[in-house]
Amino acid sequence: MKRHTLAALSLALASAGVIAQTAAPARPQLPVPTAAQITERCDKDLAAARAMLARIEAGGVNRNVFRAMNELSMLIEDVSGPLYIIGNVSTDKATRDAADNCTVKYAPLETQIYQSERLFKRVKAAKPADAVERVYKQDLLDAFEDSGIALPLAKRKRVQAITEQMANIAKDFERNIREDGTKVPATAEELTGTPQPVIDKLKKDEQGRLIVTLDYPTYIPIMENARSESLRERVWRAKQSEGGAQNLKLLDQITELRQELAGLYGYPDFAALTLKRKMAGNPKAVTDFLASVRKATLEREKQDIDELRAFKAKTFGTPLEATRVNRWDVSFLQTALKKERYSVDNEALRKYFPTEASVRFMLRLSETLYGIRFEETKVPTWHQDVRVVNVFDTKSNAFIASIYLDLFPREGKYNHAAVWPVRNVSKLTGRTPIPVLVTNLNREGLDQNELETLLHEFGHALHGALSVARFNAQAGTSVKRDFVEAPSQMFEEWARREEPLKFFAQVCGPTCPVLSKEQIAQLDAARKFGAGLRYATQWVYASFDMALTHDRKDKTSLDAWKRIQGSTPLGYVEGTMFPAGFGHLVGGYAAGYYGYMWSEVLALDMLSAFGGSMLNQKVGGAYRQLILAPGGQRPPHELVEAFLGRKPNSDAFFAEISGKR
Repeated sequence: MKRHTLAALSLALASAGVIAQTAAPARPQLPVPTAAQITERCDKDLAAARAMLARIEAGGVNRNVFRAMNELSMLIEDVSGPLYIIGNVSTDKATRDAADNCTVKYAPLETQIYQSERLFKRVKAAKPADAVERVYKQDLLDAFEDSGIALPLAKRKRVQAITEQMANIAKDFERNIREDGTKVPATAEELTGTPQPVIDKLKKDEQGRLIVTLDYPTYIPIMENARSESLRERVWRAKQSEGGAQNLKLLDQITELRQELAGLYGYPDFAALTLKRKMAGNPKAVTDFLASVRKATLEREKQDIDELRAFKAKTFGTPLEATRVNRWDVSFLQTALKKERYSVDNEALRKYFPTEASVRFMLRLSETLYGIRFEETKVPTWHQDVRVVNVFDTKSNAFIASIYLDLFPREGKYNHAAVWPVRNVSKLTGRTPIPVLVTNLNREGLDQNELETLLHEFGHALHGALSVARFNAQAGTSVKRDFVEAPSQMFEEWARREEPLKFFAQVCGPTCPVLSKEQIAQLDAARKFGAGLRYATQWVYASFDMALTHDRKDKTSLDAWKRIQGSTPLGYVEGTMFPAGFGHLVGGYAAGYYGYMWSEVLALDMLSAFGGSMLNQKVGGAYRQLILAPGGQRPPHELVEAFLGRKPNSDAFFAEISGKR
């Protein structure tokens, strides 16, 4: 059977006029099709996948059904994977739209695959040869169950219709955020305090006013530094309403569809339906966990707000009893207080973390810890800013993966930070992975939060790049959703500790100033300040998610948000609609947002294995082998126990909330 690797697919597409090339690339690379090419190929590629499905059902692809399903998984990923990323990063709106419109057609295909009774019988009858195949078989059987294989035909058809409708809603929801384009006019006086390089990049409207965009390299410095509370409020309100009222309607629709889907399977709610596939296992485990977080954060949150209120009163000369901390004040007051108390100036930190040096540090750090090396290569991409690095194993010199880096903001691009596992590994076929990292960083240098973001996302990229999973569908970040953030959250720590920050200075060279031990200690103290507010915010997000998928007390998603955010000390701000821009809830984190904190429990516990040596290559090698390499071939708790040599605990996580870690 011919294997549908990306290189083979690229050649096939080239012959059809999709990619202009004369020979197969030396390394697998992502196609960059136009809108017309996507539209022309979409239905043909779907037909090819359905034809392969029919051959597998009949036993004509591979006598080993596990290998046959692996072939099908790769075929689908080769076409849909590049389209998912192109839909989020292409500079051409028509191309983004074409990619979005094609990718939603793959949702009913997946349901069709796992509603196939003939295929189900083949998988169920198959005899796994070892532990890896046993896990893979169970994953496939779970997918059949989740797609309704045991349901009556009418219900199965409704499951497929709901799946397709939710995919369309998610596409529209994300597009509305990505292309919101809201801008806020401001005067030069209102921008007083904002770093001059940020101001210099702002365009002007016909009235000569400066136009503030909501991309993070603009938004964050203004919210942290602009002294005008009026401007901060306008910019904050605009950010809180990204996506608009249309997205509130879409979120309500998808919430109702999820509830209907749960009912078709006989579950009381969507959380009960989906949590059975996660580490938590059931809604009670999640609500108990969130209750413990709330207990740990509530008093600290109030203390943080009291400190900010006192600082605001002192700064602006207002009576304490008449001073109120608003949500648009928090970043500004925290930044100013940290500068005064800890001598931490986020903008001044950019000279310590130049953007290019930060990327080199990220790569050199990964090379040191994990026994790999990177080589930058030139291949066709969707934008001139995009960089591609090939990854090699140091000992064997074997090619492992390619990683695409799309680091800077531009109009129409996905406006947060994420990694797309566009092409996953399959050791069974010699297939190599291609993760794509997308951020919106400041070109002029990073503050510590941005350096953490860069390392966080690269942690995801490494999870995909260093995977050695046998089957494509179990590779890299294809792990339980409440574990997937753990490797990336752990990697953030290398942006904070003295040893790796000294290593940063070595990588950066003589042009970089060096943070002293005392400065690093002050940075750590500043980071600990505000932990109550930070984790309380995560509690709000996770609780809101559970309100939509489990509690079901509220008429609309906005009502749920008002109730939950309104229960916090800072309250709900009338007129805002944060859920309209909460893309996580349509992008795979429904009944799963708690997973960020659940994963952090494991991340901070795994970190303990490094002890006082953050560049320990022996521990890094064990981490690569035991945590990153297996992907979903073993349950996460087994991976963590094997790495730590004991069962995990939450001590470090709750110490982090209390500021005592």
